[in-house]
Amino acid sequence: MKLTKITMITSMIILASLIGGCQDKASEAPNDAQDLIRPAKLIKIGQTQTSHFLNYPAVIEVSQSSQLAFQVSGKVDTLAVRDSDEVKQGDVLAQLDKRDYQSKLNVAKAQFENSQAEYERAKQLMDTKVISKSELARKKTDFEVTQSQLVSAQKALDDTTLRAPFTGNVANVLIEPQETIQAGQTVVTLLSLAKLEAKINIPSNIILRAPKEESQAPQAYIVLDAAPNLKIDATFKELNLEADLNSQTYEVVFGFDAINDLNILPGMSATLWLEPPTKAKKSSNIAVPLTAIGSIGEATFVWVVDEKTMEISKRDVVIKPGVGENLEVISGLTQGETIVAAGIGSLVQGAKVRAWVKD
Repeated sequence: MKLTKITMITSMIILASLIGGCQDKASEAPNDAQDLIRPAKLIKIGQTQTSHFLNYPAVIEVSQSSQLAFQVSGKVDTLAVRDSDEVKQGDVLAQLDKRDYQSKLNVAKAQFENSQAEYERAKQLMDTKVISKSELARKKTDFEVTQSQLVSAQKALDDTTLRAPFTGNVANVLIEPQETIQAGQTVVTLLSLAKLEAKINIPSNIILRAPKEESQAPQAYIVLDAAPNLKIDATFKELNLEADLNSQTYEVVFGFDAINDLNILPGMSATLWLEPPTKAKKSSNIAVPLTAIGSIGEATFVWVVDEKTMEISKRDVVIKPGVGENLEVISGLTQGETIVAAGIGSLVQGAKVRAWVKD
């Protein structure tokens, strides 16, 4: 089929416009990823300590807990708390029906008052030598016995009320209203969540080098599995001097304060980071965050930033074996250089970055 001259001209105009449009769009798009300026967390290399924190799995426990029980038997008349309730020292937790104990106290009080009157009368008669010394001694014994019975009856009545011995939280309530319970039967478990503990097991080679003076206790902090971005300062509390026969490790307890905004409960899993029991020495060696180090096979590298152009380049480095949030660099970096500290997985050679600033 033959095209007319007008048809050919029209076709050429349409083709030219399409080509021009594509060229305009291509000129607007970046040539490659290197043209993007990425926000990145940057750090400048400086000196660090040669000691690295060790880490051990830990279990959270409370430093104070108590299984509370009535010292007398009876029927539960009032149950004032439920599981997880917060209570203050001296608050009433539960009460037994006290009518029988009140009656016994009334009888004991009457007997005491009678014996007291008899004893006082006997002392007066003894002054006039109307009664013998043996009769006075018997009256005195009766008085002391009834006095002791009165004290016991009063205590039994008081024991029908169970109060919180310290400020804390009710972990478990094991009774129901109108239930008949026996003396010594656990009715409430109370925990103090203000002071907590982390228990770990440490091998003997670490214990061997641990300082004996409490003032030289190593620095430590706790990271909860449920809150991995939060560091909680911890202090050494106690050491079990008997090793576990199977693992040959020693149980060590570190204490820490509760965090107001967190419900830290016994049984939670955590990691305790512990400074090795050796004196830290200043070193000219360089340490970088673990998040700044990449690897390809057995090779490790970091991204170094040219502060003039803000372009990044991959730099092979040699890392000293160790554990912790910062690892020591044996070679490959010098003091004062700037590197990318996190988010290195999406970086490419020659890309430009800018310092990330938290909004």
